[in-house]
Amino acid sequence: MVAPVYAVEDPADLDVEKAAFELFPLLTGTDNAVLRREYGSALADLIGGAEAFRKYVHGSAGDLEAKRAHLLEVFKDNVRLLVTKTWVDGKDELKKAEALDLLEAFAGMMAAEDYGNAVPAFVAVADSAAGLLFGETPGTAGFIEYVFRIDPRLGLFYWYIDQLRVQGGIDSDLALVELLVGVYSLASF
Repeated sequence: MVAPVYAVEDPADLDVEKAAFELFPLLTGTDNAVLRREYGSALADLIGGAEAFRKYVHGSAGDLEAKRAHLLEVFKDNVRLLVTKTWVDGKDELKKAEALDLLEAFAGMMAAEDYGNAVPAFVAVADSAAGLLFGETPGTAGFIEYVFRIDPRLGLFYWYIDQLRVQGGIDSDLALVELLVGVYSLASF
């Protein structure tokens, strides 16, 4: 067994990172919907902030639909603001337009409940935002360590994106939980 490599040195941040590294396989390794929501809630609390995620996975169908729709709108507004306020050279303005197109495509998939295809679309949105913010694209050597140094929670978010990037096909329920964790996390920054 290969020992995990951690990106942070602060003991408090290290415990959070270790917990996330332990939670993700639990989330993806169960087909129990209740456990998925619990693991997803714990992971979202680590990445996006404590105790506010549960309302997106627990409750009546009508309440969940309304709360999730509101979360998606907050997410879209935050990403739009991030993209439009990012300073880039004139030649890179096309990247902003592409990022906004990716955001709209992702939102359309969520509205259509096409969660399986929405996972790679979400990864593309997160990658596009990273490219505009940092000038680097996730997946390049050293990117995760770089982002962890900037902000450990943001580093965890992009670690999470890397996990989504490499996973194979998953069922719709798991995809929904993963997407909600990601949307909540990015909306919380």
